[in-house]
Amino acid sequence: MGLRQNLLHFSRSDKGFTLMEILLAIAIGAIVITIVNTTFFNSHKIIDSVDTQREVYQIARIAMDRMIKDISCAYIPDGEISEDRSYMYGFIGKNDEYDGIDNDSISLTSAANIGIGSIFGGVCEIGYYLKENEDKEGIFFLMRREDSMPDNDITNGGNVMEVAEGLTGMNIVYIGKGTKEWDQWDLYEKLYLPRQVKVTLTFSI
Repeated sequence: MGLRQNLLHFSRSDKGFTLMEILLAIAIGAIVITIVNTTFFNSHKIIDSVDTQREVYQIARIAMDRMIKDISCAYIPDGEISEDRSYMYGFIGKNDEYDGIDNDSISLTSAANIGIGSIFGGVCEIGYYLKENEDKEGIFFLMRREDSMPDNDITNGGNVMEVAEGLTGMNIVYIGKGTKEWDQWDLYEKLYLPRQVKVTLTFSI
């Protein structure tokens, strides 16, 4: 009888787990769960990053398409004007900085208005500039201004709309006759439009 009890006791202990085995199993399980969670969250971060980059790219493409159309349709009669008629049209590019950040702006008369037709046969004033985001220091909105009634000040007036957000700078370079590049442009001084305009938009991402 005593032998039978010993055998039964030995048999029960053989079917169980020691404390060390349980702790080891828990440790392995925790490692596996950690690896799975890390992989899962990293995958989501990558997906979110790609989605964010795609969204910014689309915003930048739309903004650049709009700017290209507006600047390509910059208008003055016959490509050059005389001093006595320069007040009716304009093309002014300003080279500015904000805490070391390119903060250029451009204002022009263009035939690419998207608002109400102007009194000058469709020609309107259009401007692009950066406006700082009050909630995020060093981050800007790209603003587009359109005035369907051109006057002798092409830098003010009209309706303003936000074109893009999350910018950290805008740099504009002008190419005149020949290949010389200019950081700024004033139609009232040169009396002709630049041959090319290079616009670089920088986003925080």
